[in-house]
Amino acid sequence: MSKLKHRLMRSFLLLTSICLLSGAAVADEWIYSVVDGDNLWDFSQKYLDSPLRYEKLRRLNNVQFPKRMKPGTRLRVPMAWIRNNPVPAKIEAVQGQANIIRADGSPPVAATPGTLLQLGDTIKTGADSTVAVKFADSTLLTLYSNGEMRFNHLSAHGETGMVDSRLHLIDGRLDTKVTPAVGPGSRFEIETPSAISAVRGTVYRAAVTDGGGISNVEVLEGKVQVSGSSKRRLVPSGFGTQVAAGKPPIKPRKLLAAPAFDDIPQPIRQLQWTLGWGALPGAKTYRMEISATRDFKLLLWEQKSQYAKSALPDLPDGSYFVRVRGIDDLGLEGQDAVAPIVLDAHPQPPVALNPPDGRVLRGKPAELQWTASEEAARYVLEIASDAAFSNLLVEQKDLDTTRYTVDEITEPGTYHWRLTSIAADGEIGPPGAARKWELKPEPEKVEPALEADEDSLTASWNDAGPGRRYHVQLAYDRSFKEMEIDRVTEEPKIAFEQIGGQVRYLRVRVIEPDGYQGPWGTVQRVDPAPDPTAWLIPALGVLGLILL
Repeated sequence: MSKLKHRLMRSFLLLTSICLLSGAAVADEWIYSVVDGDNLWDFSQKYLDSPLRYEKLRRLNNVQFPKRMKPGTRLRVPMAWIRNNPVPAKIEAVQGQANIIRADGSPPVAATPGTLLQLGDTIKTGADSTVAVKFADSTLLTLYSNGEMRFNHLSAHGETGMVDSRLHLIDGRLDTKVTPAVGPGSRFEIETPSAISAVRGTVYRAAVTDGGGISNVEVLEGKVQVSGSSKRRLVPSGFGTQVAAGKPPIKPRKLLAAPAFDDIPQPIRQLQWTLGWGALPGAKTYRMEISATRDFKLLLWEQKSQYAKSALPDLPDGSYFVRVRGIDDLGLEGQDAVAPIVLDAHPQPPVALNPPDGRVLRGKPAELQWTASEEAARYVLEIASDAAFSNLLVEQKDLDTTRYTVDEITEPGTYHWRLTSIAADGEIGPPGAARKWELKPEPEKVEPALEADEDSLTASWNDAGPGRRYHVQLAYDRSFKEMEIDRVTEEPKIAFEQIGGQVRYLRVRVIEPDGYQGPWGTVQRVDPAPDPTAWLIPALGVLGLILL
C-alpha cells in the first residue's frame, strides 16, 4: 500500500511539474492560427529568426502535412524563435517648438511631422508645445509642454504585429492610447524617476513633478500595473495612483468625475468669452485644454485655474474641442468633460470711445467716436431705442471713418449703439459691446422779473419743474467778478436789499436734478432806488428865490 501511495505521489508531482512547465512555456509562446494558403516553410521564413527552425517547429506542433496545413490549426511558436528587429517610432504631429536629441550625439534637430525616432533618442518640448508620437503598432502618445522623454527600447517581432516599446518620462506629462497587445511579445512600458507603468492596451496619463520625485498615473480605460520600490499595484479604469521616490505606489484613488459645462452658445461671438462648469467637490484646481480635433492629439491652448471658469483664448475663427477636468490634492487629474465649440469672434469690433457709456447730452446731437480695428476695413453702426436692438433708428452699413454725428436723432430719450467690423474680404464680425447715451433738452433760460417795496427787491421767475434748483448771482459789475450774492436756491425767487446810488447786475440759471447747469438767462440791470431827499435841494432853492 505504501508503495502505491509513493507511486501516486510521484505521478502527481510529475504531472504538476509538467503543467507548470507547460504554463510557463505557453506564457513564452506565440499562438498563430493558420489561414488558407499557409505552409510551414513560408511561415518559418516570414516570422522566425531562421528558416532552419522549420523542423523543430514541425515536431513541436506535430504537423503531418507541412505544405497543406488545415486553416484554423493553432501553431505554438516559442518567442525565442521569433525574429526581433528594431523599429522606429514617428513624429505624428507638432504644435509649437520641440527638439530631438539624437542618441548618436549629433546636433539636436527640430521635431517635424514624419521624423523618425530611434532607440536612445530624446524629445524635449518647449512652453505651449505638444508633440504626438506614433509607434509601430499604432499606439499614440502625446507629450505636453516642457516635457522630456527618452526612447529606451523600440523593437518589433518581425511581422507578427507584436511591438516592444519602452520609454523614460524624465519630466512633464503625457497621454497614451495604447493599442491592445496581439501576443506575449507585445509590451508598452513607461518608466519615470520613481515608477514603472506597464500595459497591454489601455488609455492612461502619466506625469512627473517635484523635480522627478513624484510620479502620477491616471487610468481612463483598461488597467495599468504600476511599480515602485519593488512593490506593484494594478490600477483599474477610473482610478489613479501616486509614487514618490523610494516608496511603493499608494492605494489607487478614484479619479474626480467629469465636470458639467454651463450652457455654451454656438457659435461663440464674444472675444475672450468665459466658459464655466460646475464646481467639483475635492477639486483644488482645474485643467482646461483646447484642440482642433476630438482626440486632442495636439493642444492649441491649455491653462490651469482654481476657479470653475476660464476665459477662452483669442484663437482664429473655427471649430474646436474643449476639455476640462478637476485636479485633486495629490495632483491626480480626473475624468474629462469634452465639448465642441465654434468661435466666430473676428474681425474684432472696435472699441467705443465717446460719448462715455450712459452720458447725458443736452440739446445737441451725439458725436460718436471709436477706435480703428486692425482687422476692419469698414464698420456697421447700429443705433436703437432699445437694448435688444429690435427697433433700429439708424443703420449705417458701410462706414470707413471712426466718427459719426447723429443728426437724425433730436427727440429726448435713451439711445443704444454698437459697432461691427467688416474685414477687407467682406467677412462680418460679431457686434461689439453696446453702449448708450441719453438725450435731454437744454433747460430754458431764466428771465427773472423784479418787484420792489420800501426796503428790498424780489426777483422771481417761472418754476422749471420738480427737482430743479436755481443758481443766482448778483454782482456790482457786468462781468460778475465782484459778487454780492452767489447762491443756489430751490425756490424760483430771491429777495435782496435795495441799495441807493449803486447799479447792480442779476442773472439766474437752472440746475437739473442730475447736476447739469443750464445756460445763464439774460443779465438784468438793477438800478438803485430813487433818493427821497433828491427833490429837497431844488425845492429850497426855489423857496429862497421867492423870499428874495
